[in-house]
Formats: sequence, C-alpha cells, structure tokens
Amino acid sequence: MKGLAALLLAVACGAALAHRGHESGKGWERIEAHEPAPEFTLIDQDARPTAVKDFRGKPVVLTFLFASCTDVCPALLHVLTSAEQRLGAGERDAVRFVGITVDPKRDTPRRLKAYMTERGLDPARWQLLTGTLEQASRVANAYGVVVRPAPRGDFVHNSVFVVIDARGRERAEFHGSATPPEAIAGELRKLLEERRK
Repeated sequence: MKGLAALLLAVACGAALAHRGHESGKGWERIEAHEPAPEFTLIDQDARPTAVKDFRGKPVVLTFLFASCTDVCPALLHVLTSAEQRLGAGERDAVRFVGITVDPKRDTPRRLKAYMTERGLDPARWQLLTGTLEQASRVANAYGVVVRPAPRGDFVHNSVFVVIDARGRERAEFHGSATPPEAIAGELRKLLEERRK
C-alpha cells in the first residue's frame, strides 16, 4: 500500500492515473490486492465508533468523499449505488458500503446523516464515517488517498473504491470515477460466493 500511495502522489491526485486509463480506452483501472486492510476507528453518521474489524464477516467496499462536493463525489456515490442495485436483495444485505470523508471539519455526524437522507442511502447497508482532521488524514494516507485543498474550502482527491473481504483483507482496488458499477458488483458477488464455500 505504501508503494501505491507513492504512485498516487506522483500522479497528482489521480489525474494522471485517470488519463492513463483514458488512453487505454477504459478510464478506470483495477488493481489486485491481497493484504490486510489498514485499521482505523472513526465515527459514523450516528456518532458511533466504527472500526474496520466491525465489518468482519461481510464484504465491504469503501470510498473517500465529502458531502459538499458537487463534482466527483456524487459520481462516486452513483457508481456505488448502481453497484448496490445490481446485487440481489440477499446479496445487498450481506455487504456493506462505506464512505469516509476527507472534510471532517464540515462533515459532522449530523451533516453526514442528512447527506445519507439526501442521497437515499440505506443505513442498513451504508455508513458514512468522520473523525478528527488528524484521524481522517491518517486513514486517507493509509489507503493511498491523496487529498489537496482547493478553492472555496473544497478538496481534490483521487477516486478509489477499495474492496475488502469478510476476513478484513483488501482484495481489489478500482481507480477512477468511470469504474463500471458491474465491476464492483461482480467483485462483491465473488467474495460472497467464496464465503459460502
């Protein structure tokens, strides 16, 4: 993961990575992963402490976003909600979708709870996480997410979806907001099938 973080720094918040994918005709990229997901403890939209280990037993897909974003973050959520819709009812109930804010000063639990309502995210399957600035920065760094300040108090960050299996191991990363929802749904379905064996 450290090497990936260095790569992402070198590609200026994911812009060059997205460009490289565009040149290959995809606009997104899947990277195989087989390592423990970096641990963290943050708080969710109900101000409940939430750690990576709390998701054990269910596959998870997580991304990084912030509620006041009007550019890429809504696209990231659309990818995940579309992936969610591609799963069967039983499959949806067996996975978790997680968004981690890169703007913890504004994204309080109360704001994230309102954002979930605005976006129609089901709290039975979704959690949006926040914490202190130091905590959020540490988690972003651990997952190779590069965050830079932008005008009007906003942020620029690379687009990534991290798929974690039921044992808490990273299995795949999808880079780029053009990631097809069916690619994420297929990855989750594969992990659900593994769990049943």
